[in-house]
Amino acid sequence: MNPATRTRLLNQWTQHHSRQDLSYPALHGFLCARLTGPVTPDWQAPLGGLFEDECEPDAQSGAALSHLIAELETLADEGQLALPNQCRLSTDTPEQVFAKAHPLGQWSYGFSLGLAQWPTPRDLNAPLTRLRYSLAAELCLFRDEPMARMLHQAAGSELSFLDFCKRQRQQMKAALNQLLTLDQHTLSSDDQGAPETGQSQQWQQWFEQAAACRDPKARLSWFEKIVRDAEPQFDDAFWQGTAGHGWGAEQARPLLAARAGRADCLLRLGALDEARAEYLALLALCVSDEPGSRHPLSSLYARQGDWDALSALLVRFDEASCWLRYNQALMVFAREGEAVAEPYLAAAIATNPHVPPCLLGQRKLPKQDPQAWQAGSRDEAALYVLQSKEAWLGHNALIWLRKRSTKKVN
Repeated sequence: MNPATRTRLLNQWTQHHSRQDLSYPALHGFLCARLTGPVTPDWQAPLGGLFEDECEPDAQSGAALSHLIAELETLADEGQLALPNQCRLSTDTPEQVFAKAHPLGQWSYGFSLGLAQWPTPRDLNAPLTRLRYSLAAELCLFRDEPMARMLHQAAGSELSFLDFCKRQRQQMKAALNQLLTLDQHTLSSDDQGAPETGQSQQWQQWFEQAAACRDPKARLSWFEKIVRDAEPQFDDAFWQGTAGHGWGAEQARPLLAARAGRADCLLRLGALDEARAEYLALLALCVSDEPGSRHPLSSLYARQGDWDALSALLVRFDEASCWLRYNQALMVFAREGEAVAEPYLAAAIATNPHVPPCLLGQRKLPKQDPQAWQAGSRDEAALYVLQSKEAWLGHNALIWLRKRSTKKVN
């Protein structure tokens, strides 16, 4: 059956028989929830629980439904489930996703209805169950705005709410496919990788020692100690079990944080190839990038002039963050010149106006990397410049930045 025909038939079916104004994306989300749940779905009643009054589809709609289920099962076997093409998030007006008829909001709503059909877990505190429902919450994010805002607050993200939504949309395919493999890799408290209390305290002391170091070379040595001590506890099977969501395994977070710190030190020391390999490894282990590797990696790409890699990173993480916006402006300047880059620089300055004074030496930089920062703050600007100034120098962009600043003053 032609996919377009299938979509049309199922869209007509759901809209005609549903009391909840559902559409094809909602049906797709519902079926995905049943397919990725903890029990094998009963396809003898594929719409069970979706409609208030059960109603058998007509012959054409039934054939379309069977065709869709068969396709989803094939994609699930390959670990390639994905949302329908129309479930995109607008870059210009992302807030529209919470409109009742928006396809992405419909998909999340349908997934939540399928989630309601999952059997009640025996132990809500079991690590595997917690991870399963955490992933499910990500997939239900766009069901309604209050839920999305609650999850944004719970995540403690430094991103604005709308940028958080953009990032979460990018992660939905990965979360959907991770649900398929959870039962193959149990992350229980008895699994490997749970450090002893004394060892955790030792790592914490080493983290504190690293934070006290002004010199990145000295700081690197402390991160190396943590990595050497923690790495043997997590073998390949453990990381495969996390399926790209390593940060969800709390026992692995100290190791991931130490590796991120090590990569930052290598970047500051000019060991670009080593830092690049470490950042990419972290992005493979944490596809949602909780350690924040994308930020310094974007500066590294800019420093190396690897614009194709930076462009791909900007597509993967479509967010209005200081690092990505300033490095995008630098890339456009290097590739296409001042005139084309001007609006990109304006957009970057809107994210953090403190960066130009730091880049131009008009504001003194701290001797030590800020350990914490808020979006748009001076600490964020200082850390960006400490990691990125070599890139701006290397592409002769500071002359452009100074000239622009002078024009604005005049």
